Amino acid sequence: MSANTLTKLSLVHLAVTAVITACVVVTPVYASGDHAHEHQQHTERHDEHGHDKHDDEHGHKDEHGHDEHDDEHGHKDEHGHGDEHGHDEHEEGKVHITAEQMLRSGIATQLAQAGDIKQTVTVYGRAILPEAASSQVKARFAGLITQVKVNVGDRVKAGQIIAEVESNSSLKRYAIKAPISGVVVERNANAGEMASDNVLLSIIDDSKLWAEYQIFPAQMRSVAVGQELLITGTQQQAESNIKYLLSAPEGELYQLARAPLDNTNGQWPLGSLVSGYVTLSKQAVGLMIDNLAVQEMEGQQVIFVRTAEGFEKREVELGLRDSQMTEVLSGLSAGEEYAVQKSFLLKADLEKSSAGHVH
Repeated sequence: MSANTLTKLSLVHLAVTAVITACVVVTPVYASGDHAHEHQQHTERHDEHGHDKHDDEHGHKDEHGHDEHDDEHGHKDEHGHGDEHGHDEHEEGKVHITAEQMLRSGIATQLAQAGDIKQTVTVYGRAILPEAASSQVKARFAGLITQVKVNVGDRVKAGQIIAEVESNSSLKRYAIKAPISGVVVERNANAGEMASDNVLLSIIDDSKLWAEYQIFPAQMRSVAVGQELLITGTQQQAESNIKYLLSAPEGELYQLARAPLDNTNGQWPLGSLVSGYVTLSKQAVGLMIDNLAVQEMEGQQVIFVRTAEGFEKREVELGLRDSQMTEVLSGLSAGEEYAVQKSFLLKADLEKSSAGHVH
């Protein structure tokens, strides 16, 4: 092989070596640039993430701050409502009600005044009919009943025609009139039937009754004719006096006390149970109220005093008490108007109002 040929081979070898070297050197540089690009992208993403996070945090702080401000503002509003509640507390103990509402609810009032507190003894009995307050109607002459003009439950007046009978002997019709005023409680006659000595109709006058009480041995020394008596039923009261003291049926140890009972308005059913408070003594007091007016709230004795807007609760100090009235020592003045009937409705309304303000 000639020297020229060797020289050419050496040059080719050097050229190939240079190319291989160049490739080896270039490849790492390219890889490094790729990594740098990825690092740049990662950095940008990190920056974006950091910016987003910052923005999010900033936004969260703004929203939180705004919410807290709103919450604080809302709390101030609630506090303002608390001030309104304070106004309600200023109105505590007052019930606003119109005269029309009082009438519909049945709330009645009285004026506080001086009077007598009575020492009484309690007796029990029934409302009975006086012996002379009933009448059994018969025909004067035997004959044919031609007409009956009344029924059981009808009210009649003395002298009113209640039936007609045709006499067997004279064949003339004659009228049968009510002997007393009252209510028909029995009818045993119809048109076409015969009247003889039988009772056709029964009438009672229940406008005047007796309150009849049993007086037992322990009470006999205290109870006497002429004493004042307060008669009480389920929802009504009446004042009277003991008219008679009668012996009890044979074998019984008690006496019977009778007091007149006016029943013109029909509020005392015949046979109904009645209590009686017999007055034994009296004590004058400077101020008293009806027992129905007194209510208990939170352990205090209270009444409801009339105001321009309705009623206000008033704590009172009470003294002597009887079956109907109670002495007032403090908390009320003479002449003030207070609730009596249905005063418990005012108490219930006030308790309901107070419950509505519990937080």
